[in-house]
Amino acid sequence: MTPPLVSNIGGVFIFSENAPQLASWYEKHLGIKFASTPDGSTFYTVLEYIDIPTGKKASIAWSILGSKKRPTHVKDKLFMINYRVFDADATAAHLRSLGVEVKGVETYPEGKFAWCSDLEGNELELWEDTSLV
Repeated sequence: MTPPLVSNIGGVFIFSENAPQLASWYEKHLGIKFASTPDGSTFYTVLEYIDIPTGKKASIAWSILGSKKRPTHVKDKLFMINYRVFDADATAAHLRSLGVEVKGVETYPEGKFAWCSDLEGNELELWEDTSLV
């Protein structure tokens, strides 16, 4: 049996034609309090938890982004899920071995990232949080 490649959700990114209105709806209906970027185009919150394998504090990003921030290759999609993975390079290699087109692996201060789509074209972002290493 193959060990799991995904350890958790790293983030959910909803693309909206009216991000302020959608953020207000989530606050009113579900009590989610958002911070926003200075230009008001992105609303976000961070859900913190303790990563069980490492015992370290970790977080899940939950964001509503204006449609102008939507990546061009996902213009027909309303959301993107970021999966926290144990090893971005190994996960990308595994997916490629199964015929999945994977973009990246790219390293940023927040960790390693790669991107692919599922069977129905939903955009997935793979994230290895290198700060937990």
